[in-house]
Amino acid sequence: MRRLGLAAVATAVCVAVAGCGNSGGGGSTTSGGGTPASGGGDASKIPAFAADFTPPESGCGSFQVKTPDDPDGVIAALDPDHQKALGGYADYQGSTVQVLKSRWADWKPSHPGPYKVAVSWGQLVSDFQVQIVDHLKEDLAGYDSIGDVEVRTTGSNLDIAQQLQQYNSLVQSKPDLIILESPSPDSFNDAVRKAADQGIPTVTLLSPVPVDSAVNVDGNNYLAAATGASYLTKVLDGKGSILFVRALAVAGVDAQVASAWQNAFASCPDIKIAGEVFGGFSEAGAKSETQKFLATHPAKLDGLAIMPGEAVGALQAFEQVGRPIPPAAEVGMDRGFLGYWQQNQADYHAASTSLPPVPAARAVAEITARMLAGQGVKLNTLVAEEPIVTDANLADWAEPDWTLTTQGTVSGTPESFMPSPFLDDFFTNPAPVQ
Repeated sequence: MRRLGLAAVATAVCVAVAGCGNSGGGGSTTSGGGTPASGGGDASKIPAFAADFTPPESGCGSFQVKTPDDPDGVIAALDPDHQKALGGYADYQGSTVQVLKSRWADWKPSHPGPYKVAVSWGQLVSDFQVQIVDHLKEDLAGYDSIGDVEVRTTGSNLDIAQQLQQYNSLVQSKPDLIILESPSPDSFNDAVRKAADQGIPTVTLLSPVPVDSAVNVDGNNYLAAATGASYLTKVLDGKGSILFVRALAVAGVDAQVASAWQNAFASCPDIKIAGEVFGGFSEAGAKSETQKFLATHPAKLDGLAIMPGEAVGALQAFEQVGRPIPPAAEVGMDRGFLGYWQQNQADYHAASTSLPPVPAARAVAEITARMLAGQGVKLNTLVAEEPIVTDANLADWAEPDWTLTTQGTVSGTPESFMPSPFLDDFFTNPAPVQ
């Protein structure tokens, strides 16, 4: 049953904090920590606290940040910004995350380039999946050291056994490195180790394989979701009733994000959780389940906390029954959500976050090129903070004509997550790569 549940949340890997839908736009350049570089919009619409918002260290809106276990001392060796980016990353029920010294810390390919890279990807059932595969191909091709790039996906199938066969077949083709996205990371532990025994590293995205043979690239869902919830506590002035629009209880990202929300709201004695619904990472599911909740809970709701791929459905549920749409902390950067927010910013305030596909693809391609150049990756878990959208920088991320009916998710700009200078501290011999 647990394996079936993992298979059912494969779409959560494609949406996760990255979102699902049609092609998006927008995005701002960010620092290593994901802080937007500039704001925008009509200043009269922007709350004073929005500018340079930082969650408080204590009191309402504060939350605990637990650093992952560090058995090999690799986290302690990072600089403060990189240590901060890992805060809370493994702190959720069911987590198997391990932060370890990389098996590839002293590795370099056994021959000169150009090198062969293989890509094993999951199902292409969302715009995020299509975007990231397209950009991976383009970004990998941009490096002189990378020659042949073989890409295999599971098409429209959501099949762990099929992808394991696919991955093992790619190993037999003797690439210099494999890039992997899987709906069930733990299922690949042995396969990744066996590939490593043949001298083949595996770089993952959004699906950390908890072994030292993998190099896992990810955004910190916990920090991003907790920061968004903290912002919502400011919007609500520390009081009110909040509905959680969750996805699937068996999904790791659901547990991680919900844990972050709960920790941020628990610091506010006058904020209560009215209940939770589960929309299955689906706009239709979120709309239906939210409507059912509203039908049996006539009391006023003051805020929403929403999982990826569900914001438009949740907001439409309120609209359809004629109830006011509450402020929200959203994960996913849904274009329709950002559009509604922007069109109503005079009296509607919110927060949003995501790991957009364009910078995610760029980061994975650059990490691949750095490893092939022999720069020596220090640890198996490379994490950065995700960009946060608030009222202060909403105009940097949303197009003026977006509305609640605008489909898709934000694509982001190449450096809006894990920019090149931020990658340097993850490598023993960092240098630009061509």
